[in-house]
Amino acid sequence: MLDALKEKALKITEALYRTTDLFSDAEPLKWSLRQTALDVLNARQQDFFGLEESVKNISLKLDLASFGTFISKTNFDVIKRAYIELLSNAALLRESYKSLLDPPIAVAMRRAGNILSDKQIGVSDKREVSVRQETLVSALKEKGPLGVGDLTRLLMEAGSVLSEKTVQRELGAMVVSGAVKQQGEKRWRKYFI
Repeated sequence: MLDALKEKALKITEALYRTTDLFSDAEPLKWSLRQTALDVLNARQQDFFGLEESVKNISLKLDLASFGTFISKTNFDVIKRAYIELLSNAALLRESYKSLLDPPIAVAMRRAGNILSDKQIGVSDKREVSVRQETLVSALKEKGPLGVGDLTRLLMEAGSVLSEKTVQRELGAMVVSGAVKQQGEKRWRKYFI
């Protein structure tokens, strides 16, 4: 999908270059539009906000050019819509990557493969995990939606000494297995049955 975005950005840049060929070489807007188009074309996938800023910038410049007597407003509108669509596609791609790189899920996926801290989980560790998971499930059934901090405090009150990271890993594994559901982002994420 990233290659498709790059290809689309290249085609839009080519169209912008053809359109701005009609400007005088002495017109600063010609060179400014072209430079911003190159910024969009060279944007890195990780720098979504830089891409967004460049698209907003080029959109304003296209509006300025369309109000002048440089060329037909329709040509600029088509290019502007293409840039906005490119930004929208980049946002969708960013969201799909973000969901793949969500830390609790990444940890849970490692767990699902029976790998934790680069070592195999032993039988006694698996038994301990299932007891922890049972305790978490019963706490969620009893108290309703809770965050990692709340669950850690409940477990400490019950006599279990677990870090928030351990509770978060367990919850991540349980979300992947479907035993628990989650809602919210990062610090505000709540888990429920």
